[in-house]
Amino acid sequence: MSGRHLAFPFRIGGDGRTRTPDGLDEHVKGELIQLLLTNPGERPFLPDFGGGVRRLVFENNSDVTAGVAKATISQAISHWLSARLELTALEVENDGATLRVGVQYKLLASGEEKALRFEHQL
Repeated sequence: MSGRHLAFPFRIGGDGRTRTPDGLDEHVKGELIQLLLTNPGERPFLPDFGGGVRRLVFENNSDVTAGVAKATISQAISHWLSARLELTALEVENDGATLRVGVQYKLLASGEEKALRFEHQL
């Protein structure tokens, strides 16, 4: 990693200073979580930033919602994080009252495969 980055979520380390990520994989994971959970328009100086996963809580759980969410998330990741990771798989599925978002990606710096999963029951 180049430079000093803040850990996500923000916290204070044992030495009383702001904590930094332990490595690049933790830093990229934090960036991905921030991107997915930020709604577009939420950041005043970056109005296009965000994947909008949190707002899915208020949407109908349907195939249409899942398709729109998949397109929005895919576009956000390719726009904001394409220099750090390669999206290898993205699954957005509705199952009854549950909406699941699964993201698989490869870190470009190390080639390491990672995965994140979000689930919300309506």
